[in-house]
Amino acid sequence: MQMILVLGIPNEVVAGKKQQGERLMNRTAKVLLVWLVFLLSSMLAVPSPNPWLRIPSELLVYLLPLAFIWHLTRKGFWKSIRLTRENLSGSILWALALFVVFFLLLGMASAAVLKLMGKSEQESREEFENYIKAQPQWYRYYLLPASFFPIAFSEEAVFRGYVLQTLLPLGPAASILISSLLHLSLHLWYFDLEAAPLLFVQAFILFTWFGLVSYLSRNITGAILMHGLTNFLSILWGFSQTAASAIQTALLILGCFSIFVLVLSHLGRRFERKLREQMELNLQMNLRKLERMRDGLKKMLAEIKKRYRRGEMEEKDFLRLRATYERRIEEVERVLSSRKERKESVRV
Repeated sequence: MQMILVLGIPNEVVAGKKQQGERLMNRTAKVLLVWLVFLLSSMLAVPSPNPWLRIPSELLVYLLPLAFIWHLTRKGFWKSIRLTRENLSGSILWALALFVVFFLLLGMASAAVLKLMGKSEQESREEFENYIKAQPQWYRYYLLPASFFPIAFSEEAVFRGYVLQTLLPLGPAASILISSLLHLSLHLWYFDLEAAPLLFVQAFILFTWFGLVSYLSRNITGAILMHGLTNFLSILWGFSQTAASAIQTALLILGCFSIFVLVLSHLGRRFERKLREQMELNLQMNLRKLERMRDGLKKMLAEIKKRYRRGEMEEKDFLRLRATYERRIEEVERVLSSRKERKESVRV
């Protein structure tokens, strides 16, 4: 019997690991299918000067992956892409707060890459602006609202929503890294520019930022907002550098304020946790005192009953003392019950 039990445990462990591996393979296959659908749909974009042809084709590019995810999830679509009301404000706060951190990180990384490339920031910016200006003027105006929808909405729903959440069993770092790299693979058009190394580094840092926002808040609203604003500012720079700089400055101010709010919120949660722990400790001490009091009263009542049976106490005195102790025990039990209920409510 012992040998069967000993040998049976590894079999259960192996079966559990096998099931876990199968689930992971299934998740990975779904992620790769979603990525492949997005990659193939991107080939449907028609770079035409005719807006009635180009805009519908680009809408199709961004809506097809979402349609495929809906096919995989059906009723759980919005939850699968992490676009719900849950922690909506927290998502925006995290997005703004991390904007300050990643704005500094982006500046340092860009400076290092430009130094290795032997190019100045102005040269790289002008090259990107010339690429955008080569597009029809109506298309540049279209990109201002399109930066948010369908571009930011679709890309965040797919990569920071569905892909990142599906790969979370691999760990937050791995899921953020893989989702960022898969997203980066859709930007191969960067190779058309000499500043491609800089653009790839910047895009990877931005995708990591959006991934952290999604992971920390369990919501992609903030990532959609900041992704859209990043694209919007890149296009707006070609129209008005003053307006783009003003919006960027406002975002930095809001980011600093968001950091302050998140720090206060964290300190508040720590204070509440310590206060709750202290209340639980005090209640536990009171419960122990009450339990000792109850046990002491029961022992006294038992002693009184023994003395009465031995004839050491008159019936009148016995009945009076028994009623007194039983009443006290009942009162202590009532208080003890209410304190236990209070302890449970504090824990909740």
